[in-house]
Amino acid sequence: MSTITAAPPVTVQVEWEKTTGTSRTTLTTHLWTAPPLRRESPIHDQAFDALRELRVDLARFLPWFTHPRVAVPELNPPTATETSWNFELLDPFVEDFVAAAEGRPVVANFATIPAWMFVTPEPVAVSEDLDENHWHYEQGSELRDPTCAEVADYFYRVASWYIAGGFTDELGHWHESGHHYRFAYWEVLCEPDIGHRIPPHAYTELYDAIVARLAPLDPDMKFIGLSLSHVHHQPEYFWHFLDPANHTEGVPIDAISYHFYAQPEIANPFGTAGNAPSAHWRDIFFAQADAFLDQVRFIDSIRRRLSPSTATFINELGTYPADVMNPAPDIPDAYWALSAAVQSYLWAELVELGIDLVGIAEFMDYPGMIPGVSLIDWTTGEPNTRYHALALLLRHFGTGDALATTTTGAQGFPDPRIHAQAFVGTSGSRKLLLVNKTAEPVTVAVPEGRGELEQLADERTPVEAGTAVLHPYAVAVITY
Repeated sequence: MSTITAAPPVTVQVEWEKTTGTSRTTLTTHLWTAPPLRRESPIHDQAFDALRELRVDLARFLPWFTHPRVAVPELNPPTATETSWNFELLDPFVEDFVAAAEGRPVVANFATIPAWMFVTPEPVAVSEDLDENHWHYEQGSELRDPTCAEVADYFYRVASWYIAGGFTDELGHWHESGHHYRFAYWEVLCEPDIGHRIPPHAYTELYDAIVARLAPLDPDMKFIGLSLSHVHHQPEYFWHFLDPANHTEGVPIDAISYHFYAQPEIANPFGTAGNAPSAHWRDIFFAQADAFLDQVRFIDSIRRRLSPSTATFINELGTYPADVMNPAPDIPDAYWALSAAVQSYLWAELVELGIDLVGIAEFMDYPGMIPGVSLIDWTTGEPNTRYHALALLLRHFGTGDALATTTTGAQGFPDPRIHAQAFVGTSGSRKLLLVNKTAEPVTVAVPEGRGELEQLADERTPVEAGTAVLHPYAVAVITY
């Protein structure tokens, strides 16, 4: 009769006095204009309370093209006698977002160019239903004004509404807002590589026109370029945009951004794509995460060569379940803990790579859109496992922390079950992050010393005899 031998503990070694770098990574999230966040929604108050409690810097606000009646305040082109400017639906989102930030710096990305500014076979129809998704809204790839001035003027007026108290429209009429907000950064468009499929040279021209127009509104406001999707990551975007020679003189390249989402889609022998069974999601997600980290290293080598002072923001980071936009999704319970583990693992690796900002996507989503990226429950507004994992990292780690040399396993072979990284805080505190990358409990032999273990869905427990037991997909912190 065969016997089953229990897996040995994972051994973690830390050299507290030997550091490999200092964290400069701001950890944050972003919020888009999701219908369940309207003021009349039953989850509105709970949701914005949860956002406020995160206390993040550089939270990003993103009116998204799928709901153009909210996201596009000039839904129709001006005529000789009237304009369609209307901020009635957008203002409450902006006001509640800024209020939840409680004075902390925020990022604005009013990303959607009105569809009428593009050459299309016919006008793009928009439903009166505020809840209806308009995945077809971003049509056309050629601007009707190839000089980019019309688009730049549009964003200047949107920015002026929120920064300068109002604006003068195309007919010379003043629109008073009373708003005098300040944005630490203005991000120019969102995922231009997929919606309108704007190529690198055309995006760079748009970026320059918009930035030159907006910069005088607030001399302290910085700008973020690219905002590329997780789908393409064509190197030419980075080679072209990061080269100062391709920009108008005086236009800054303060930061670039791009996104990553792990997803369970795989190719099959017939050349088509399908979704892998959930039992394989763990392997797929972590494999994709590691492949993405290689992309980050490559992209950063381009940045260092062409524009070393430009910051890097990976401001959408998360995972998708299968049937990503299914209005009645079947998401396994274990998915949320797995997603939390993946995002936490990536954050730790990106801190080590010196990335300036990591944004866990996204604060609110729901069935019919992309529910698996949500940080809160779309029916109650209550924080979920992904939110709690983000909050755990925010409580324990911050910019200025030193990364202590940390290894797992023995004889030079890392143990793949656990990711570990030790940090020495600016006050001298010593903390050890542990991420269980498996669906099974794992015993970890940790450095000796009196400590306290905190992991999700558990009370804080003392670390006894140098060992700790991690839950499946646990994100845990030991404070010494």
